[in-house]
Amino acid sequence: MGRASFPLYDVKAGPPALRVSNMAGLVIDYAAIVISVGSIVAIFLALMAEVVVRYFTSAGLGWPNEVPNLLFPWLVMGGIVIGAQRGTHIAAEAIRSFLSTEQLRKLLMLLHVLVAIAFAYLAWLSLQVIAITKAQVFPMTGLGQAWAYSALLFGFGGIALASLVNTVRVAFAQDPQSLNQSDPEHAP
Repeated sequence: MGRASFPLYDVKAGPPALRVSNMAGLVIDYAAIVISVGSIVAIFLALMAEVVVRYFTSAGLGWPNEVPNLLFPWLVMGGIVIGAQRGTHIAAEAIRSFLSTEQLRKLLMLLHVLVAIAFAYLAWLSLQVIAITKAQVFPMTGLGQAWAYSALLFGFGGIALASLVNTVRVAFAQDPQSLNQSDPEHAP
């Protein structure tokens, strides 16, 4: 099933609030993918450069050893945001079968709002962590450790935004149970 036919990515149908929400979700999804893939590629290339230089010169570049410290948090948070956006994170599904469509809608909307509030607060707290780590720098690259800790702001903020997007999707879904079902194998 392609993305265009999946309600998670339908940015042309439905009420304006749903279209805006779906567009925001698409932007969050693609940003997280670019950050995750870019991080893993950069880590691989930096470490490969270190290996090649060491092989031919018996001396290292030094800076590639710091790249995983800088980018691994971004890789992890990008993956977490993708999971939150697509609804593929760990979930307890047992209670869903006991609820009517409207009860499930209300429960899911409440849960998404609570998650949005909690992660917005964590994003705000991550600003304090970033401020504390500004003065600490990696010795070889000279980059501040705040760069790595900024991944917390992206991850927590991304989850908060994804939860708000999913709140709107649940509100407008004909059947909230059908959201985030990406293939027939996992359909109810």
